[in-house]
Amino acid sequence: MWLRSSLILLALPLALPACAISQANAPSVVSAVTAAEPANLNDLVGFLCPMHPDHTSEAPGACPICGMALVQGALYDFRDYALAIETVPAVPKAGETLTLNLKVSHPETGEIVKDFELVHDRRYHLFVISQDMEFFEHIHPREGEDGTWSIEVVLPKPGFYVLLSDFAPSGGSSQFLVRPLVTAGYSGELLAEGARLVPDTTRTQTVDDLTAAITYDPGTLRTATYGHMNFQLTRTATGEPVRELQTYLGAFGHMLIMSEDMVEHVHAHPVALLPQGFDPEELKGGPDVLFEGLMPKAGRYRAWTQFRYQDKLYTFVNTFEVFDVGQRAASP
Repeated sequence: MWLRSSLILLALPLALPACAISQANAPSVVSAVTAAEPANLNDLVGFLCPMHPDHTSEAPGACPICGMALVQGALYDFRDYALAIETVPAVPKAGETLTLNLKVSHPETGEIVKDFELVHDRRYHLFVISQDMEFFEHIHPREGEDGTWSIEVVLPKPGFYVLLSDFAPSGGSSQFLVRPLVTAGYSGELLAEGARLVPDTTRTQTVDDLTAAITYDPGTLRTATYGHMNFQLTRTATGEPVRELQTYLGAFGHMLIMSEDMVEHVHAHPVALLPQGFDPEELKGGPDVLFEGLMPKAGRYRAWTQFRYQDKLYTFVNTFEVFDVGQRAASP
């Protein structure tokens, strides 16, 4: 399913992980894990999936959706953690190295958070996306002893960018936080210069020596209905099916989907789970990688999907439209 970041997208690969849930739809547990019922629901502790926090349990185990080990955390605490971002230099300049320093603090105590859960082989996933949605990076900052996460990035041109932070504080709830970033030399208007996405007219894309044929099921994606996006991977030169796809960050693919207005977004992974008890580096996948999703609203979306093949990372970009139930799809 697709889960929304600050909204509702879920991820069973074309899926998006449920990153937030309303109090009315809060997960239920048969009984509290703690001996006494806490006075504050924010203090109720149980076991939940870092990627799908709507799945909870009284005891340790594995998530039935993505297979990840459940972690102990706050079941009903849906507050956003505080995220402070420092840039060096203070005013970012396009085309020059920019250092991002990110610091997470607890929403109630204000204490700096230093312990994070391992989610898809990393404790912090950071996405950098330009306002026109032409620039995309999925990177992983490193944590310092004082709890500051740091990484360098080069922004290609002056403008407005969005930073999406995806992490799970130990003992807390999964976070998907969005922050703006504006470079020097930008004099445009944010509302007037937003992305103007155009749905793809071809379903085949080539990135160097890897080609992907993308199919949607159903052919017209609609809100409130599960849709599937399948990538069939072949060698560009020969057309032979790729059967040696490597794992990347604990999966055979990673996908981020964002709506044209940059409001809805989700970090997703393939439906097929990796077999347990094997070294991920020894596993091979392909040629088909299937994602599943449930889109929250009608509109145009862009997906960035990453695969690892022959020790090289490939990023495919596809744009599609989602229609309301009963709404007539535009002719191609």
